[in-house]
Amino acid sequence: MSKYVKELMMDQLRRELDGTRSVLLLDLGGLDAISETQLRSDLRKKSIRIKVLKNSLAGRIFEEMGLGGLRQYLSGPSVAAWGGDGVAELAKEISSQVKKLAEATKKEQKPRIKGGAVDGVVISPDEVEDITKLPSREELIARVAGLALAPAQRIVSLANAPASGLLGQLRSIAEGAEADAEAAPANAEAAG
Repeated sequence: MSKYVKELMMDQLRRELDGTRSVLLLDLGGLDAISETQLRSDLRKKSIRIKVLKNSLAGRIFEEMGLGGLRQYLSGPSVAAWGGDGVAELAKEISSQVKKLAEATKKEQKPRIKGGAVDGVVISPDEVEDITKLPSREELIARVAGLALAPAQRIVSLANAPASGLLGQLRSIAEGAEADAEAAPANAEAAG
């Protein structure tokens, strides 16, 4: 392959990965063309992109991006996956697709996740699996919103409490105030 062609390939990969700090590396060995096309189509629907890599050129690009640690996973057939709504969604979708394809493949070599990088930190295949167990971005936002709204919900529930409960609390306060008022003159007489 000529130097010019290699430069073109590197420029294209640079443009496609521009600004990406989370990438998963896969080995899609053992897939037939139909399965791979279906995988690409399924991932495209979720805004996840995949690209077959030439390992030596990809290693250079990852070095430039500050993801040099990914070189350890660049052996054999390599495919990069990136995009989606977030890291957890990317990992979940890729993991489920790879498992589904591995079950359907009858060949010895099955698709697998080699490793990846999350926000610039290189991770192993086991850590990718751990990420799939994290809640999605939307779930986390909902949890934070729920925590922020909890005090307001308590105030509303107290305000909506039955009137008798509120009346009982007011009576207790009033009786306590009356008892304090009666005790004040008695204390004044005893002191004087």
